[in-house]
Amino acid sequence: MRLEIYGTKEDLALLRDAFGGRVETVDAVRIATRANAPRRALRLGPDLAVIDAHGSWPARQRRPRILLRIAGAMAFGTGEHATTSACLRFLQAEAAESERGWTMLDIGTGSGILAIAAEKLGAARIDAFDYDPRAVSAARTNLKRNRCRKVCVTAKDLRRWKPQRRYPLVAANVFSEVLRAAAPAITSVVAPHGRLILSGILRSQEKETLGTFAAHDFQVVKVQRRGKWVTALLRAGRKKS
Repeated sequence: MRLEIYGTKEDLALLRDAFGGRVETVDAVRIATRANAPRRALRLGPDLAVIDAHGSWPARQRRPRILLRIAGAMAFGTGEHATTSACLRFLQAEAAESERGWTMLDIGTGSGILAIAAEKLGAARIDAFDYDPRAVSAARTNLKRNRCRKVCVTAKDLRRWKPQRRYPLVAANVFSEVLRAAAPAITSVVAPHGRLILSGILRSQEKETLGTFAAHDFQVVKVQRRGKWVTALLRAGRKKS
């Protein structure tokens, strides 16, 4: 079995000392170039589609009302991955049912694609954060590229995050282990009867992860499974988490 982990030199050295293996320096330019290779246009609903940063919409296809231009660079989230596409589909449905002036929190924003989509779908304010400074930089570039004015992207560590406000809609697309560990903080920022989109969940961890959030008075509304990945839409109950 082979396990590859990307991180700071200090963190990787600790992992190497504890579990063995070796630390190598990766070519960030090569990875970023590969991430930004031309991608096909991706439609994610009748009104929403994604193209790469410098791409164009196919002339023979009907142009969607919302067309996002996303460069992944070193950040996750260009629309193709099962977790991102599922989050975008849930987001579209929730936006259509939301009251005017709705707000959203995007946890683990990556390229910023969910936050950007939320603004285009009518959100009045979107707060977003990511632990990786490269993701924050990529997200801010994508915000400018898509002419967004209602998204605020910052660098935060979810494990040390201290929530300040509540939102009717929260999205968290991070790994299952992180979701479970941060469940008290994540659930605390969802307004009563608000919705929570969770993704980054492996099928083998679905029961445990959703059970963790059920313990915080969150009910599963809908689950989408694609390949080994699971994305879930949950609704908050009355009690304060």
